[in-house]
Amino acid sequence: MSKVLPEPEKTKSPSGFYQFLNKTSDLAIVIDHKLTILYKNPRAAERISGDKLQAVVSYDHKKEFGLLLNRMIVKNIEACQNRVLFADGIWYECQLTNLIEDAEVQGIVCIMKEDVNNNHLSDEQPGTEHFYRIITDNLPAIIAYWTADLRCLFANKAYLSFFGKTENEMYNTSIDKLYSKTEISKYQHFMMMALKGVAQKFERTVEREGKDDRIILTEYVPDVDEGHIMGFYTLIYDITEFKTKEQELATINERALFNNKVSTLFSKAKDLDAVLSIVLKELVAYGNFLVAEIWLCGTDPKFLSLSAHFALTDIAESFYYNNRGFSIQTDREGFIRNIWKKGTSKHLTHLDKHEGFVRKDAAALVGLKSVYGVPLIDNAGNVLGVMMIGMDNNKKPDKQFIQFIENISTHLTGEIIRKKLESELEQIFNYAPDIIAIAGTDGFYKKVNPAMIKLLGFSEAELLSRSFTAFIHPDDLSHTLDAFKDVKKGMAVHYFENRLIKKEGSQIWLAWNVTSATENGLIFCVGKDITDKKQSEQVLINLNLKLEQQNKKLRDISWIQSHEVRAPAAKILGIVDLISSDKGELSNELNELFLYLRNSAIELDEVIAKITALSSAGQKS
Repeated sequence: MSKVLPEPEKTKSPSGFYQFLNKTSDLAIVIDHKLTILYKNPRAAERISGDKLQAVVSYDHKKEFGLLLNRMIVKNIEACQNRVLFADGIWYECQLTNLIEDAEVQGIVCIMKEDVNNNHLSDEQPGTEHFYRIITDNLPAIIAYWTADLRCLFANKAYLSFFGKTENEMYNTSIDKLYSKTEISKYQHFMMMALKGVAQKFERTVEREGKDDRIILTEYVPDVDEGHIMGFYTLIYDITEFKTKEQELATINERALFNNKVSTLFSKAKDLDAVLSIVLKELVAYGNFLVAEIWLCGTDPKFLSLSAHFALTDIAESFYYNNRGFSIQTDREGFIRNIWKKGTSKHLTHLDKHEGFVRKDAAALVGLKSVYGVPLIDNAGNVLGVMMIGMDNNKKPDKQFIQFIENISTHLTGEIIRKKLESELEQIFNYAPDIIAIAGTDGFYKKVNPAMIKLLGFSEAELLSRSFTAFIHPDDLSHTLDAFKDVKKGMAVHYFENRLIKKEGSQIWLAWNVTSATENGLIFCVGKDITDKKQSEQVLINLNLKLEQQNKKLRDISWIQSHEVRAPAAKILGIVDLISSDKGELSNELNELFLYLRNSAIELDEVIAKITALSSAGQKS
């Protein structure tokens, strides 16, 4: 910290030192650490009015000149030279002599001589201060410089605007003029540490009447020169948006972790109601709720059943003493029913005053003050159920609470649907009469259903521990492996047949439908037992063989009929015709006898022809 200096004096007695200053033709003044003029010679009195040097120094040189004086005091520098630009554009060469410790002077003597050679540069090259000013005014931060005795030598535009000060009003202002004692005490520790050379960084919330609070990050950066602490820079950033985004991201990550935990619980559990109770326990603990419950619709859409619940305390558990296995009709009025029917969330406070809340008496006994209900809606817009959260206060839920509950309900709905589907598929898997198996591209079964175990007679362990080729009939192995290659290449096989060898040695015929291999190398297979079909086909084959043999016999009979049987009939007809040709020599009685014989032979030939024709038709069919 700088030395405590005396209050400035307006006049000085004309001692020998001041008589010397009065005689010089240059501007001569004595100033204190606040740039207050303690004395000025006649030449300076003509050039400088008032007792504030900053009033005549150019806008761009005030900080630079103030820092120089601060450095001389802190480091106890006896003398130095500098150039300073007055507000009217005149440059001066300054000879500064530190006489702070001198009992007579108690200030810094500044003798200024006009720099005639460089005055033409005043507009083009105003100094580094102008350059820094442009940069700091356009940075997204509030920037200031404080001396070791806590005077402000520089403040950018944002800093001035924040305090409603002008440049001249802010320059050399002590900190107690800007902040109350209470505010200074809050941050004094950080300032003292900065003045010990230790950089400081801290966050704080600024309350603004009628406006949203802002979160700001403050940094105190020590100004160290050869081991001496000149002061510190104050850098203040408005990080409200950043902190808001950070909080949103943290919330998203937190919700994701919670959802992952829910998914893990669902994946491990078998029973839906049981896992819902566990999830509600986690939800109650996470949100510090009093109770939580889930109502689901079963096969009858006219009723909702209390599927699961959890209460934080034993007292809160008594809220459910009369509600176990409780069902409500959806076509009536009520808190849960209305959420179900409308598909919208609802917050209800002061439950003891709501006649529409059926369980208001039980709620009053356990200290349940308010509830928030949210529908469980699937992607198609169907309401599957309702989740209700109960609290021991009547606070209005904020945006973050609503987003959390809505997010959880959406994720929970997906898990409930997945669990129901998983349960249904499990039942199909376990009770299907056909073989359902999951195989890997490595050639081993990963999961087999009870039907496969029953049909083949092997245990599940035996089926999973051996390559699937070990169960295939040798005659069917080649074309089965060809189909397996197609499946591994990404092609589904919709139908192929093969035989598997049962444990007791017999064989079973199966017709397979197989999906293409998934990215993780799994193949889903469904095999139908077609052994009876194959046996029926074999019976038909055997019958066809027998029919063929019978047809051969019929063909033989037909040949005999057409050649051996008809030949005698033809001979008889020939003889009768020969004898009958000489009718004159035969008696009437013989002619009638030969006619009868001829007609009988013709009738016999026609009968044989019909038998032959029928035999031929049976052969063709």
